[in-house]
Amino acid sequence: PMKSSWRVQRMFLYATTAHHARRARLRATVLGIVLCLGGAAHAQSGPAPAANPFADNPQAARNGEELFGRSCQLCHNSRAKGGKAPQLVRGAWGPGGANSDAYMFQVISNGRPGTAMGAFGPSLSEADIWQIVSFLRAESLRVKAAELKATDNDHLW
Repeated sequence: PMKSSWRVQRMFLYATTAHHARRARLRATVLGIVLCLGGAAHAQSGPAPAANPFADNPQAARNGEELFGRSCQLCHNSRAKGGKAPQLVRGAWGPGGANSDAYMFQVISNGRPGTAMGAFGPSLSEADIWQIVSFLRAESLRVKAAELKATDNDHLW
């Protein structure tokens, strides 16, 4: 009698483990489909213009600064100098950096998978996003000029 009870328990354990494994695989598959469809729903409906329509527009940069303060500052810190998220005014993001205005637009609009950077396309208009890019470009030029000035002042002594 003990042996048969052990066999029944073993068969029951195998059946429930296999059942849970199948359910876990099904949940993972459904979750993957939902995430893929959700990402597609948030993607831009069409490609963004290759060039920033607000480039070199001081008023657009001021508007972008205000939008940045409301939408981006919490993670990127004031004036995009970095905080919980990376800085956006030097290196690839700065003047002459590898990231084009169109790339910056796409990142703000669609987010960056695998990071905390979410998609702002659903909550900001294209004009808002371009104005944020204008602010970041103007701010990166300001930072570069300040760094050059500090370097020049070091040579005076």
